[in-house]
Amino acid sequence: MATFSFLPSPVPGHVNPTLAIAAELAERGHEVTYHLPEEYRAQVERPGVRLSPIHLDMRQSYRRYADHYTRFAMFPAWLTAEAEHVLPQVLKQLEGARPDLILYDMTCVWGRLLTKILPGPAALLLSSYVSNEHFSLMGNAHYAPLRERLADSFGVITPVMERVNRAHGIQESPGGLFARDEKVVLVVMPRAFHPAGDTFADPVTFVGSCLRPEPAGPDPVLDGLDPGRRVVYVSIGTVHSLWDEMVQTVCAAFDDGSWQVLLSLGDHTPASALPANVIARPSMPQLRVLRAADAFVTHGGTNSVVEAIAHEVPMVVVPMTPEQEVTADQVSALDLGVQLDHRTVTPAALRSAVEKAAGSDEVRRALRRMRAEQEADGDHVAAADLLERTAASSTPAGAGDRAL
Repeated sequence: MATFSFLPSPVPGHVNPTLAIAAELAERGHEVTYHLPEEYRAQVERPGVRLSPIHLDMRQSYRRYADHYTRFAMFPAWLTAEAEHVLPQVLKQLEGARPDLILYDMTCVWGRLLTKILPGPAALLLSSYVSNEHFSLMGNAHYAPLRERLADSFGVITPVMERVNRAHGIQESPGGLFARDEKVVLVVMPRAFHPAGDTFADPVTFVGSCLRPEPAGPDPVLDGLDPGRRVVYVSIGTVHSLWDEMVQTVCAAFDDGSWQVLLSLGDHTPASALPANVIARPSMPQLRVLRAADAFVTHGGTNSVVEAIAHEVPMVVVPMTPEQEVTADQVSALDLGVQLDHRTVTPAALRSAVEKAAGSDEVRRALRRMRAEQEADGDHVAAADLLERTAASSTPAGAGDRAL
């Protein structure tokens, strides 16, 4: 039996891609521990998988910024600020013994720092893009408006890192926090979807999808859908909340009742009552919903796009950050759906885009091809295989039961 510490960033889109991997490792007899806030306990725990709860401060949360670009740019600053007090919590939870392998998300700053304090076998997981000489997110034109905001973000990160380095006797630069330099780098995305995907080699391994275990039992909303009417699922993700104008646009776009609308609200409360054909919840069981959906209106989070591909659901992507704009470009270029601008979208444009995507044979064929590519890349089983081999074969100096 091997021990694994999983440290995804505490955001659903970063936690979800790890769940099936953890379940697979547990089924093989290994022990997996998640270091996440208490609210994730029900989602992650199962036989062989447990939660060691961490507590977030949230005073520097990215959510206090209304502007989508600023919120995106300040996301790493928030995670770095949290790392200053989360990292000691995780070190205490490990109780003097290093796990056989640490898996951390690219944006999880305390996961990265843990590998510096406790050197040994580690793996990096990205539910986003990786860069090389052929493709770079920061070099993409969509990132140009973000550069000044990122400078402000690193103005927060730098003094925090000075304190963390002194407290733990390490030397990690602010830029090094988000490096992709582990010997194992798992990218949860089809290689064929990633820009210049065929130019990446070791240590990068593409894992097409890692679909999380679905909740069992009936769902009164999904089980009550009218099979004679098409279903459009609308979700703008968890980092960026819905806003009243977008809710009104969705309702107006489908006000004739011919579509059933499943709307994931996040932490947004609509300002007025919703039409009878619009069913809204703070969150939806996304995989079950996608199985029933004829179209998916999404912000373009890579986790959501990968899940839509796995279910061959035509997409309408309404991006709000530079990364999501890159994803929207890929969805459009690969004929997997339609792209809209969130700043100018109208009810007529949204309805037209949904009808176009859902009714296109070309989109359906492209989704079928991309799903086949995704399945050929592997899944959570292939990811677990690689992590298992890494934990078993990597025993560098300092690994094992290393005193903290």
